[in-house]
Amino acid sequence: MKTTPAITTVKRDVQLQEWTEQIKAQQESGMTVTAYCAQNGINIKTYYYRLRKVREQCLESEPAIVPVAVPRATSDIRIEKNGLQISLPSDISADTLLALVHELC
Repeated sequence: MKTTPAITTVKRDVQLQEWTEQIKAQQESGMTVTAYCAQNGINIKTYYYRLRKVREQCLESEPAIVPVAVPRATSDIRIEKNGLQISLPSDISADTLLALVHELC
């Protein structure tokens, strides 16, 4: 297996970052690829080559697993009407809640 020198790896990473920013700029511009390339002096074949390389890099990189904390539903349900306040547990059945709302209204 052939190893890539560190400087080459850094250069490639910098290029990919620049190309990614260029692709985003084109997409955010609202212009067609052809118009964007013409306005920015980019050969359209060069643009699509860079787009392909950015996509390949995205496919090669491993997806990041990000832990997400989901808060537990501990808050109560509160109903207020004409100064009357009722607090109910959040796990109250839908039928009971519906019946209570009908009685209050």
